[in-house]
Amino acid sequence: MGKIKVMLSSTVQDLEEERKAVKSVFDNIEFIELIGVDPVNDSSYGISSRMKTAKMARDCDLYLLILGKEFGLELPSGKSATEIEFDEAMRDDPTKILVFKENYESSGMIDQRQKDFIDKVCNYYSGYWRSTFQNIDELRQLVLNSFVNWIKERADIGENLNYLDHFVRIAKQMKPEPNATVCYKLAKDFVELEYGFFGKTCIMHFDREKVYKDFWGCISELQEQFEIWIG
Repeated sequence: MGKIKVMLSSTVQDLEEERKAVKSVFDNIEFIELIGVDPVNDSSYGISSRMKTAKMARDCDLYLLILGKEFGLELPSGKSATEIEFDEAMRDDPTKILVFKENYESSGMIDQRQKDFIDKVCNYYSGYWRSTFQNIDELRQLVLNSFVNWIKERADIGENLNYLDHFVRIAKQMKPEPNATVCYKLAKDFVELEYGFFGKTCIMHFDREKVYKDFWGCISELQEQFEIWIG
């Protein structure tokens, strides 16, 4: 039986203790394989660091992102190594990401580049809910609670789902009215969602590329459309 691969992603030197704390949450869970760089890296690989960590982000079942004040290594694209990993995880499965943010407001200045990345990750419309931690013990408890909630949800939805499967799954759970019926169609270039409620039928199309690039933005767009339909 394969283990659940959990990737720990963050800058390393400034969040060393935080990374150790997260590692301790999973140390005694036999069905978890924690992957990433120190302190969980246990071997060397004949591949570049960028390619390896990007592959880890794609292949992992659960991606844990810890956001601190430091931006870390900047690549020629202007992105940090952590942002590259985040983007890879997002493209593979937007629902496998859990975000934990240090309460940096009370602990000094933050790199502006990192602030921009945090704004992207935690954007209210197109980003993620994040848990903010004050100290190591709080982070450890937040990670444990979040993992338990995630694995309960995962047990209900099965395996081998791609980003379109997850988009349709969430869209079917969302309804403009509690008794609305929901149908969907996957075409070559778009996803069609049809909602029946109050004696009428409302249809919305989402470009597949847009869903791929802006998953949560499309979900938010659907929520806003519900409000328009209901009036």
